[in-house]
Amino acid sequence: MAKLWIVYREGLRLLGAVAGEANLTRCISILDIAPWRFFTVEQPESVSLDQVRTALGRKRALVEVGEQDRYDLCPLSVGFFESPYSPEECVRRLNATPSLEAAS
Repeated sequence: MAKLWIVYREGLRLLGAVAGEANLTRCISILDIAPWRFFTVEQPESVSLDQVRTALGRKRALVEVGEQDRYDLCPLSVGFFESPYSPEECVRRLNATPSLEAAS
């Protein structure tokens, strides 16, 4: 299962939390993940979802693609890919819980 991370930057550090999981093919189709949306190979520093919710600044939705998630002829390499949708929209599309809007 591919993981949906909600991340933000604090200086040069990338911090985030896993907000949901889904099959990689589902993530590709509903979150518009593609090879040109590659973001990083480095895993974000893990923090609580509450800390992500309250952080100031821009938040991004990243899909983590691991070797175990890839399939024959998978167009994505191992790493993190950014969705063009807001983190809230990504969570809604995956029907993942808890919602980022819960703490708003």
